[in-house]
Amino acid sequence: MSTTSFDAVAETQRLISLLEPLIGCFERLAILLEQERQALKKRHLPSLETSARQIEDVLNEIKHLDTSRQTLSMRMGKALGLSKEAMNLKELDEAMGGGTGLLEYRQRLRERIDQADRSNQENQAIFKGVLVATEAILRTLKESTQGPAASYNRRGFRQSGPGYHFLSKQF
Repeated sequence: MSTTSFDAVAETQRLISLLEPLIGCFERLAILLEQERQALKKRHLPSLETSARQIEDVLNEIKHLDTSRQTLSMRMGKALGLSKEAMNLKELDEAMGGGTGLLEYRQRLRERIDQADRSNQENQAIFKGVLVATEAILRTLKESTQGPAASYNRRGFRQSGPGYHFLSKQF
């Protein structure tokens, strides 16, 4: 296979020019996920809506950059004679003799992806907690309008009966 039309240095620089903004996108995503977490904790709907839109925009940018990265990596891998399964930053670096800088970008990208993933999992856990609490409140409200709901009086004793309602019957 002739590699005269393949300029490894130029292609590596093109790849790095995609990796840098991709890493930046994941850094922004982590910040946005933190903002989303704060909005979830405060149950501030307008902030949640804003965060969702911003996260969607960053995810679309990540998708675009990653598609371009994959296309370029495939082209480079093909020129270097790599199999499709081996077309990743580590294999590209090794095929070009190492020292390309791709491994450092790979490590940084992996760290940012892991950070965003952890933040997303934390947000999901908070959201599930909010959802469970909301469902419990709704269930209590429903029970209180359909009959006595067990609760605690001012002295801390469990109370239920016809004289106690969570909400006024007029409500």
